[in-house]
Amino acid sequence: MKRYFFTLFMIFNLVAYSQRLEVDTLTWFEKSQELETPNYIQTLDYCKMLSTNFRQVSLSYIGKSALGLDIPILIIDKNGFSNPHLIRAKNRAIVLIQAGVHPGEPEGKDAMLMMIRDMMLYGKNVSFLDNVSIVFLPIFNVDGHERRSPYNRINQDGPKEMGWRTTAQNYNLNRDYLKADATEMKLWVDMFNRWNFDFLFDCHTTNGADYQYPVTYSLELFGNLDKSLTNWAEKKYLPHIETKMEEDGYPIFPYVIFRNWHDPQSGLRNYVSSLKLLNGYAAANNRISLLIETHQLKSYSKRVWGTYHILEHSLDYISKNHNELMNLNKSADENSRNLIINNPMYPLKYAPTGDFIMVDFKGVFYEEMQSEFTNSTWFKYDSTRPVTYSIPFFKDLKVVEHSKMPVAYVVPQEWLFVEPLLKLHKIDYYTLRENINLEIMQQSFENVKLSATSFEGRQMVESFDMKEESIQKIVLKNSLIVPVQQIKSRLVMHLFEPKSDDSFLQWGYFNIIFEQKEYTEAYVIEKMLAQFFEENPAIKAEFDEKMKDEEFASNTRSIHNWIYSKTPYWDENLNVYPILKIMDYSEYSKLENTKLLRKSILR
Repeated sequence: MKRYFFTLFMIFNLVAYSQRLEVDTLTWFEKSQELETPNYIQTLDYCKMLSTNFRQVSLSYIGKSALGLDIPILIIDKNGFSNPHLIRAKNRAIVLIQAGVHPGEPEGKDAMLMMIRDMMLYGKNVSFLDNVSIVFLPIFNVDGHERRSPYNRINQDGPKEMGWRTTAQNYNLNRDYLKADATEMKLWVDMFNRWNFDFLFDCHTTNGADYQYPVTYSLELFGNLDKSLTNWAEKKYLPHIETKMEEDGYPIFPYVIFRNWHDPQSGLRNYVSSLKLLNGYAAANNRISLLIETHQLKSYSKRVWGTYHILEHSLDYISKNHNELMNLNKSADENSRNLIINNPMYPLKYAPTGDFIMVDFKGVFYEEMQSEFTNSTWFKYDSTRPVTYSIPFFKDLKVVEHSKMPVAYVVPQEWLFVEPLLKLHKIDYYTLRENINLEIMQQSFENVKLSATSFEGRQMVESFDMKEESIQKIVLKNSLIVPVQQIKSRLVMHLFEPKSDDSFLQWGYFNIIFEQKEYTEAYVIEKMLAQFFEENPAIKAEFDEKMKDEEFASNTRSIHNWIYSKTPYWDENLNVYPILKIMDYSEYSKLENTKLLRKSILR
């Protein structure tokens, strides 16, 4: 009898606990009739509730923001593991789902908090965890998240209040993956390399025009990702989620970029992601990342549920095909080690081929209006009148800039400020123990144009002409030697090759090399001209030709400086790229064979 009453007592308490837990687990989004998103403290409290009540959920932190706020992550694993090595031992794929990169776009946060709750409390989709473990970053930009206002997104329909786009230091984290200037991004890159994710999701919101699609997406399918991963993403994964989202009433379409801004019938254009964006950064690290872009003009409720559905179908597919994905990732890493052998010409930039296909685009009726205030035209959309347009999609891309892959790059010891970034990205490099004379490739620049304004805190290099020459040079000890034949070969190429939009050079790290430090005066150079031109007739002929340029001929200072540049007094290091390239294995072998290299990073 006692056992009977004890059993009844336990059942009663379990039922009561379950009912109480179900009420307590309503998210802020649900409690607000799907109109609001929680603030930082409310979000953190909900994360703590999940980790306290469900053993499969662990709460951790990747570090503190610039304002000192903890940046939380939830780790959802079948065994409750929070260590990537333990999870790998169970042969589970590890997936990153991140939200709040732009805190005014919080759909991913609210969708995933519900999904985790649904898994844990109701058992919905819990089978995903048999083969997948999830690392969920609910708010990446925690400082911007707390700069809340109903007025932060003028184009957006809800939530009632939302965060600000940038960090407390005014960094846009979605432009910072490679250079990693922001406090938060340094923490993120460290997390990325520690977990070595198998697939990544990046949750955002977009606008640009009005159309029927509640969700658009971007995948790297056009040349910058390992071919086997590209084929898997394009031919297997993508058709699955397209079909499932259509069935759910949430049709998806590639990220919308019109050839003429806001005008659907001008056609669509394609792109390859820069490494400053997560998709491009992930591709350079041999991983697939799905950019989820819900449509700003749809209701907040529809955007959250659209994110929920695409994550749900994606996790289902990854779970059922985890072995294939993980094996492809391993193969892609190995392929990166051998890029220099298999394909020594590395692509740095892409552009449309000019070819197009016709696609059906689910838009809405629109008309071009003449503004009575701004003397311009604008597009007025009517979302109550859906229209399917047949429009050109300039989908295919071609390589427009490439570079022959060197055996290694040399960072002279006086430029070691780049070393912390190499360490952060886990790029292999060595330190030279002794001075050595090498045949190396040196690059120099002419007609350099710097951007008129800063971008993400840096004055970028907008354009330049470049030449290369092979020279003999003594490379000094303590210089860094960065071999290209490594897993991070793609990162190495984009960081060091000047023509990459993501290079050290174009981000302005080396702008000081473009600064002239010595000048001549008229009373010096004018006395030299007669004899100088007599001794250098070729320079005199070049000078006569330049004087035909009225702008040049009218600027005495420029004339004198040009002549000065042709004299032995000119600075031989001006406009010369200090990063050197070892092009031949025979030269590199001099370092290996004589044991002149000391490993600085052990993978």
